[in-house]
Amino acid sequence: MSDINHRVRKQIMGYIVSQSISAVCELGVPDRLADDACLLGDLAASVGADADALGRFLRVLVAEGLFAEDGGGRFALTEAGELLRTDTPGSLRHLVGLMSNEAYLVWGHAAHSIRSGKESFSAAFGKPYFEWLSENPSAADEFARGQAGLVELRLLPLLDHDWSDVGTVVDVGGGTGALITRLLDRHEHLRGILFDLPHVVAEAPSTFGSAGIGERTTVVGGSFFDDVPGNGDVYVLSQILHDWDDASAGKILSSCRQAIPPGGRLMIVEQVLPESATTHPMALLDLHMLVLLGGRERTITEWRRLLTDHGFTLDSITQGPRSSVIEAVPV
Repeated sequence: MSDINHRVRKQIMGYIVSQSISAVCELGVPDRLADDACLLGDLAASVGADADALGRFLRVLVAEGLFAEDGGGRFALTEAGELLRTDTPGSLRHLVGLMSNEAYLVWGHAAHSIRSGKESFSAAFGKPYFEWLSENPSAADEFARGQAGLVELRLLPLLDHDWSDVGTVVDVGGGTGALITRLLDRHEHLRGILFDLPHVVAEAPSTFGSAGIGERTTVVGGSFFDDVPGNGDVYVLSQILHDWDDASAGKILSSCRQAIPPGGRLMIVEQVLPESATTHPMALLDLHMLVLLGGRERTITEWRRLLTDHGFTLDSITQGPRSSVIEAVPV
């Protein structure tokens, strides 16, 4: 019974682990340990921390397998801890930022989502998340950086796709243009159309110009609930539909369906939720989408039904290390 008690207590207090990770990342501890192990006193001094407090935080994270201690007060990163660095391939540091601050605070209102089936952000902050972001520029910038930082792993199945017969890609809800930039850099024959809210894409032309792809890109401001630019061969929705419930996601798909010309295709970059219970992080992300935004992750069955209901046929699913590419064709 004591083992069960221990496990349940740890589950109840799990947020302390996630917030400990957030705190040491905010101080830059993983980056400070990138090159070599460091004595606790020197480490604390270099990141502006109290040595005793930092040591207590790190020992919890040693037990979680993110840091190692040699017994002499010297700390180092483990292989898992390397993922918390800002400059390591496949870094999860951006995810730490996205799961902190307001995204963490909203979970104090999670019971509202269970009762209502709706998002809890309005209960916590007085208005929906994206509306709140539009009024809080620093948080919006952090959100944009976090999303851009996660693009690399999401893009892998897209980058490896055969684009030889594609001329123009339309990135619907493409934010600041990180996906278009990587895609056009990799495939020099492609042209790109970036589409998102006007204030979101405002800086994209200069970004594309600096990246040397300005002449191959078009930036369009608007709402995907109203309409989507035409003249594309492939339309991409990357981590967009999981932000929304089925009714809203259906409106986005309908806008895309109206815009896609004969012979065009839709590529949805999302995770695919297993049909049964799982310990995979995507199950936690499913709950986070509900509590933060009223959205959801979806199973293959749910993806097929959503697409069919809004004018598409699910054609194929390509699994990547961070997400899948769901290809669909208009009917």
